[in-house]
Parts: sequence; structure tokens; C-alpha cells
Amino acid sequence: MRYQAVLIIAIVTWSATVTASDDLTLAEKAAIFNTDIIERFLHNGQLATRRRLPTPERPYVTHNMSDNAYMTGIYCAMQTWRYLATDDPDAAQQARAAFQALNHLARVSGRPGLLARASVPDGAPWFDDGIWRDSTDGLHRWRGNVSSDQVDGLMLGAYVYFAHLADAAERLLLAETVGQIVGAILDDGLRIVGYDGNVTTWGHYEPEYVTNDEPMNALLLLQMVKIANAVTGDERFETEYRRLVELGYPRIGETARLDRAPLSANHSDDVLIALALYPLLELEHDPDIRRSYREAARRWFHGGVHPGVSVEANPFASFLWHHWTGDGTYDAAGIQTLDDMPLSMKWNTDTITSYAARFGFRYQVEPVPVPATGEGPLPVSQRGRTWSILVHNPYTVGGDRWTSAPFETNGLDYLVSYWFGRAHGMIGAVD
Repeated sequence: MRYQAVLIIAIVTWSATVTASDDLTLAEKAAIFNTDIIERFLHNGQLATRRRLPTPERPYVTHNMSDNAYMTGIYCAMQTWRYLATDDPDAAQQARAAFQALNHLARVSGRPGLLARASVPDGAPWFDDGIWRDSTDGLHRWRGNVSSDQVDGLMLGAYVYFAHLADAAERLLLAETVGQIVGAILDDGLRIVGYDGNVTTWGHYEPEYVTNDEPMNALLLLQMVKIANAVTGDERFETEYRRLVELGYPRIGETARLDRAPLSANHSDDVLIALALYPLLELEHDPDIRRSYREAARRWFHGGVHPGVSVEANPFASFLWHHWTGDGTYDAAGIQTLDDMPLSMKWNTDTITSYAARFGFRYQVEPVPVPATGEGPLPVSQRGRTWSILVHNPYTVGGDRWTSAPFETNGLDYLVSYWFGRAHGMIGAVD
């Protein structure tokens, strides 16, 4: 670190609210986010989204946003990209632990192919509005109602880990895990069928559904089947992929991003589309099929009548676009977002203060910025607290990050953007 521990508090009067700034380099901020995730958000290899702070009613730390399969899959990919950029054995170790957690989530339900959203040791305190069931060995409880986004995140992590880090034994295990999950969805009529025998809330990939309701899920199904074919070599998945192509799934997927006005756009879907397109564009070489994926990427990034994500200075999206097209026009804006991303978007002031003392960076409290005028997206420094800058709609302020909150969130959004950029040459080690 460049500085000794310094804490500067500016005394200001602005509706009794403040925001934070720091002098960290991109790499220093990444190192702190990485440490914070490992120490406070990882549990048995699974990455939790939120860290709910103790209250009189629940005097313990818990995590009430059960997206562990989704988050852990992205985390596995991120640590793999970190390893590719640095050769750091700790990155490989973290990726391996995440890979093991994904395999656990794929098996804890006791039903081959039925993925769990999350799993906790039996008896662990937990606050969540979902249904939790006991594992057959009595050692864990697991969360059901798995959704298409959970599978999407897991498949990304499985593919990236398989392509760059997995050894021979891990490749066999990964092939079994992916083959069971995708095989079950195919066996159940292109649907995710839960423990109770019913289709989960967001577990549909059928032709009628992707045609009339959710074209994005055409890409998500193509992604998982393409990955299953790549990691298993099972002819069943090659045959199914070709069948989906004949049914027009790549063409349907071209309209995965719905052409909506910015305030009504679904930025959660924007991330899911990106996670699906990355393996598809890495693995597909047929020019006609690839053309559909490139069109899906173009519409996702540039939009149609309404703007796409290109105007939002979204770092992960900007770097993906560069990787796919060679167009680095948007890199600088994405890097600026990473540089400007405030720590208060994730943590309360007491956490930032303790990290400033521990890691030796300057932290300055400033007035709440005056919101930008006009119709464009807000700079990241003017957005509220969010669990992901990649998901939060940047046209709205969002949650209040300028007062103490009952929860804190992880920095995976920063890390996956930064390490993808490092591994693929958009960000230098000294930037």
C-alpha cells in the first residue's frame, strides 16, 4: 500500500448524510474486496450475497439472499481469471474451493441433477423466506426453488474452471455434475422440476415459453447444453444442441435483451445474457450459429430503439464487448467506473474505517453529490447501495448508502469486472 493508515473526517452539513472516497488503486481495491469476501462472505466455499448484521431479534450474522449457486459460479470464474492474470496459487485455491462448493450444491438435494440454491450446516442460524429441506445425511439444510439464473451462474463457473484450471480428476467430476444437471432439465421437458415434482418458478426453457415469454432463456438453455457437450463429450448433448438450433433457439436468442426504456429494463437479465453468451461465443465456431450469438451480443450492448448497456460505463459489459469484437472504445469508461466505485456502496462507515486502518489507505468523508441532470445513467459515485453495480439499474439512485444499513454486501461485481479485464488485457497490472 502507498500510504500509512490515515482517516480523514471532513465535517460537513448536508442533510446529515455523507459518502466516502478513497485513494486506492484498482489493484489495491481488488485486493481488499478479495480479502473481505474470503473473510466475511464465504461459507464452506459458497459465496453469500448479503451479510445481514445482528439485531435484537436475530443477534447473529446471517445471509438472507439465497443466490449461492449463482454467486459461487461467478466467483469460481473470477478466481480462475485472477489466476490466469497473476499465476497466484491463492487464486487457484479459491477457484478450486468454489468448484467443490458447486459440486456440493449439485448433490446436497439427494436427487441427481437437482441443484440447490444454497446449503448450510444443519443447525446454523439462518434468515430466509424460502423453503429449506434436510439433506439425506442430516448434515445440511438446502434451499430449493432453483431458478434459471442459478444454473446460468453455475455453468459459467464450471466452463471457465474446466477450460483453464481443472485437473483430470476434477474434469471427470465436473462432467458428471454438469451432465446430471443438464440431463435432468432435458428429461423434464426443458424445465427445472423441483423436489416436490413441480416446475420451479423460473425454471422454464420450453419452445413456447422462450418464444412468447422469455427469449433470454433460449440463450440460457443453449449455453448449458453447449457446455455439457464440451465437458462430457456425450453425443446426447451434441444431438440436443443441434435440435435446439433447428428449433430456432439461436434466432430467438437474438432478442434476449428486450428493447425497453431504461427505467423498465431488467439489468439482472443483462448479466444473465452476458453469462450465457461468453461460453457460447468461446465454444461455437459455426458461422451461421455464431452470427445469431453476435447479434444477441450487439443488441444487448447497443440496444435498438432504446439504448443497451453500452452507455452505462458498465465495466464487465465493456470488457466483454472488447473481447468479442476487438472494440475497446468503451474500456476507459468501464475502468473509470471501477476507479470511482465507492466503498460505501458495499459497507458501512465502521467497516471502511477499520479497513483504512488495517490496509493503510486514505478515506475521506464527503457531502452527498448533487445528482446529475439529464436523462443518462448516473455515474457510479452517485448511485445508492447495491449488491451489484452490474445488476442495479444505473438510471435510478437506488438504496441509500449514505446512512448505516442493516446489511453489507460483497464486492464480486468489482472483482469479476477487474479480473476479467486483467486476464483479457483491458487492464494492466499497474493501472
